[in-house]
Amino acid sequence: MRATSYEGDSLFRLWPPFLYYCFSGDFSSDFFFSNCSAMDTIWKETRTSGRWIQALRRACLGALALAVLFVLPACDSSSNGGNGGNGGEGDPSVSAPSAPSGLEATPQDGTIQLGWDAVDGADTYNVYRSTSSGVDVSSSALDTGVGQSSYTDETAENGTEYFYAVSAVASEGGESAESDASGEAEAIPFAAPSGLEGTSRDSEVALSWDAAAGADTYSVYRSTSSTDGAEGEPLATGVAETSYADSTAENGTKYYYRVTSVNPGGAESEASGEVEKTPFSDPPDRP
Repeated sequence: MRATSYEGDSLFRLWPPFLYYCFSGDFSSDFFFSNCSAMDTIWKETRTSGRWIQALRRACLGALALAVLFVLPACDSSSNGGNGGNGGEGDPSVSAPSAPSGLEATPQDGTIQLGWDAVDGADTYNVYRSTSSGVDVSSSALDTGVGQSSYTDETAENGTEYFYAVSAVASEGGESAESDASGEAEAIPFAAPSGLEGTSRDSEVALSWDAAAGADTYSVYRSTSSTDGAEGEPLATGVAETSYADSTAENGTKYYYRVTSVNPGGAESEASGEVEKTPFSDPPDRP
């Protein structure tokens, strides 16, 4: 019996032969269906009815859908994966600024003041700290989002050596890129001496004070008038003890003294409080 109509799945099963014919250029039904009269009948009817065109169209649309769903996403993912870093963390579309330069650290009593050169294109800065050389900027920062080229570390402890590094951050559209780290700067915070006292003697004034945390040595200042701090050249430097005897004092002259701490890096603290003393000779009638 001759088949006069084929619906549904019958036509969809024909799309492989149709693709073969399209790509091979051989449109002879005898080539493929010579041993299958049923398929030959289907081919002839669909060829004359135009249904083979519909089946081929559906096959092509199916191939296109597969490409959209699987091939294009894979290419896009591969392309994004090739956009390496910008010298720091952040979105590849944001260019990382240059690393900061000129980093300096100034120790103070319980704080360290940092300063560096501003970087073109930087919106903020990140500050990193370590107690050993070789600051690891991949670890948590001491502070982030610093909006100027200076920073005060108020969590530093007197007598502890700290190493610092700074990075620059550029931000755009909610994304950011971080630069490489600056060179390191080192500092040891230390306190000024306290509890300064003096004892007047014959042609001498004996001084003593409390040890200052982080101090390596002390400097002694003397003046014949009251001062607001350590002024002029020191009377003595490199004093390793918490006491000093001024044996150059002249009897009857009033002197004002202050003491400063010097840390291992050679930085000098603010001056201590002031003490005033006048050396004198023994009374002639002293028993």
